[in-house]
Amino acid sequence: MVSKEPDSTIGPLLKRMAESAGVVYTPVDGDQHGLLMGLVDWVRALGLEVLCGGKARDAEFIYDAGQGVVSNGRQMVVLEPEERDILDPIAPGTVRETVASRRAAFEPLGRIGGYDVTEMAVAANATGLLPDVEDLYCPAVRIAEMPEVLCPAEDGGLLGRRGAIETVTCLRRADEAGLGGGVFVVVSCENDYSRMILTTKGLIPNSRDTAALIFRPYHLCGVETPMSLLVAGLLGLPTGARDYRQRVDIVARAREDLAAGDVIPNDHDPRLDYLLLPAQAVRDGAPLPLHMATGHPLRMDVPAGTIIRREMVQAPAESALWSLRAELDETFGLP
Repeated sequence: MVSKEPDSTIGPLLKRMAESAGVVYTPVDGDQHGLLMGLVDWVRALGLEVLCGGKARDAEFIYDAGQGVVSNGRQMVVLEPEERDILDPIAPGTVRETVASRRAAFEPLGRIGGYDVTEMAVAANATGLLPDVEDLYCPAVRIAEMPEVLCPAEDGGLLGRRGAIETVTCLRRADEAGLGGGVFVVVSCENDYSRMILTTKGLIPNSRDTAALIFRPYHLCGVETPMSLLVAGLLGLPTGARDYRQRVDIVARAREDLAAGDVIPNDHDPRLDYLLLPAQAVRDGAPLPLHMATGHPLRMDVPAGTIIRREMVQAPAESALWSLRAELDETFGLP
């Protein structure tokens, strides 16, 4: 399965149908969510706890601290001298305020895309890692800051839950290596000796040595896909998505007023915010999964700040996606 849009909406049902037909349903290595599933499986097989797992956005923020300039390669922001301390390494105890200050300052460089959130929906449904906040933090961080930021609040990080799904935007100097849109996990373990190994044998720890970063700083897209085909064909195994359930849905919230008759855009549109919410059966009053809404007109005006719900969208007369989602809702007993 190389199409994340239906996978995020009906993937668990498609997997069940495939298994009933005696074939393997699998994501592919190369896609970020597929790689993340494999990394999470591997780390859990080692007996480590996944505190947070996720992917890096393809966009990276390149900074020049002396000039106070931060660029995504197309746009830039210039920080006033008194603002430039947000480019300093995040000190223990300052995670939340620094992440918030960077987010506000770098807003003109663009937010997380709906396509990023769609991939995280697939990974969340496959791994059980869940969003800590519905719109994801997506912090702008150096690689070395990731275990400090993406660990539980009791250890000085952002997270209110253990086992979170997230994205990051890599913040780096021009002469530093980036994340290449790769994937990562922040892990912990139960005993002191294992923790010592994690934090002294090449992994990047947080300041308290309670969490460490394992990351893959690249994804090679279709180049890696044959590995998934070989594993499925020769071993009969998926590369991820073993315990696949509809845990979350990606849904849309209007960032500006939308009018009746407007056609719901795709997951690249800046008029929408993209959220991960607990999956619900598709019905009036419930949020409508984004990719069921895309391409269909609104039946009513939708004010800014409103989540698009089922009754707001003109349902298609005939749609395989809508029919299969109704079957998924019933099969898995979604509330």
